[in-house]
Amino acid sequence: MPDLTLPDSNDSNGPRSLGRRLSMPLFLVVIAAGIIYCVTHLMQDLESVQQSSLLPYVLLGVALMIALGFEFVNGFHDTANAVATVIYTHSLAPNLAVVWSGAWNFLGVLVSSGAVAFGILQLLPVELILGVGTSQGFAMVFALLIAAIIWNLGTWALGIPSSSSHTLIGSVIGVGLMNQMMHGPSGTSGVDWGQALAVGKSLLFSPLVGFILAGLLLYVMKLVVRVPALYKEPKKNTPPPFWIRCLLILT
Repeated sequence: MPDLTLPDSNDSNGPRSLGRRLSMPLFLVVIAAGIIYCVTHLMQDLESVQQSSLLPYVLLGVALMIALGFEFVNGFHDTANAVATVIYTHSLAPNLAVVWSGAWNFLGVLVSSGAVAFGILQLLPVELILGVGTSQGFAMVFALLIAAIIWNLGTWALGIPSSSSHTLIGSVIGVGLMNQMMHGPSGTSGVDWGQALAVGKSLLFSPLVGFILAGLLLYVMKLVVRVPALYKEPKKNTPPPFWIRCLLILT
C-alpha cells in the first residue's frame, strides 16, 4: 500500500523547511533593494547642492544612520501593539503578522500626506529648521533622535508602556527649550507653544475618542449581531471564525 503519512515537520525537504531557507535570502534582497532605493534618490536630491567640503555629506550620512536606528528601535518597540491581537487570537502566525504590519506601515508612508509630520516639525525653532544643514541643525537632529532612542530602549528594557510618537515630540520640545536657553528668548528660538498645545490635545483626546467609539461600536454590534460565540474568548489555540479573522487582519 502507498505511504499516506504526512511529511514530518522536521523534514529538511519539506515545504516548511524550504520556506525557512528562502526567508533569509528574501529578507536580504528586500533590505538591499531598500538601501539602493534610498541611496539613488538621495544622490538625485543632492545633485543641485554644491559643497566643496566633504564634512556636510559625512554628517548627513551619520544623521540618516541615526534616523534609521530610531526607526529600527521604533519598529520593535511599537510592533507588539499592532500585532498582539492577531497573534493572541491565532489569526496570523507571529512572523507573518510582523511582516504584514511592516508592509502596511511602509505603504502608509508612501500614500500619506505628511500632515502629522509637518505638524510636529512646526514645534521646532524656526532658525533651526532654516539652518538644518548647519552645525546647529545637525546637532539638533542628533540630539532629538538619540534622546528618543535612549528613552525607547529604556522603556522597552524595563517593560514600561510608552509611545514612540510621544517620545519624539518630547525630544523636539526639549531641543526647542535648550535652544531658547542658549540663545535667549526671541520669536524664533523657542518652542511654538500654540502648536505644542494643539499637538498635546490631539495626543490626549485621541485615545479617549477611540476608547469611547470602540465601546459604542461593541455595544451596537451586540444589539445587531446576536451571536454569543462572537463575544466569547475562543477555546485554547482555536482561532476565531474565518470572517472575524479577516476583520482582525484587516484592522
